[in-house]
Amino acid sequence: MERSRRFILFLAAAVLLSLPLIKGRGPSGKDGAVAFLPYTARGVMVRVKGDVPSQGIFAFDETADVAHVIKMTVPVKSSQMPDQPIVGPRLKHGDVVVITQRTSQPVEITMKSMRARERMLLGIPLDPNQMDSDDWRCLPGIGPALATRILVDRQENGEFGSLEAVRRVPGIGEKKLNMLRKYFN
Repeated sequence: MERSRRFILFLAAAVLLSLPLIKGRGPSGKDGAVAFLPYTARGVMVRVKGDVPSQGIFAFDETADVAHVIKMTVPVKSSQMPDQPIVGPRLKHGDVVVITQRTSQPVEITMKSMRARERMLLGIPLDPNQMDSDDWRCLPGIGPALATRILVDRQENGEFGSLEAVRRVPGIGEKKLNMLRKYFN
């Protein structure tokens, strides 16, 4: 009797778990396709936000620039495009492209960088020269006082160049550096 109950429960669980597979869970077709790909050595992961049909994180070719982002994500009329060609730096992992469209005005494009917490979640390496106090504090073992010392050292002695140079900050030893290494290049 007990064995037959377990078998019935097993079958019921199998049927319930297979229902989503049978029905299919493809795109609804209401929104544009959103590309979310895991971090790879090729290409760059960029957050696109603002007045675009599909906000999110997109993977672009490593040679992509802002013009690529606009062509691939923003359906704009030619009258809304800026008069001059869009020229900008190549995209880097963790860039944020904010696109603002106002009626009868050119598209406005703003570039920012993802915060450290988001970069860590996505597996995008951090840059010790671009981080502010909040970014440093979200790392394990870095509190407010140590984050301040890191920023003061960078301001007084120049950029770090690499994570190894962060050891010059009092309070960062080999053990702490090894703990942080996985978040950087």
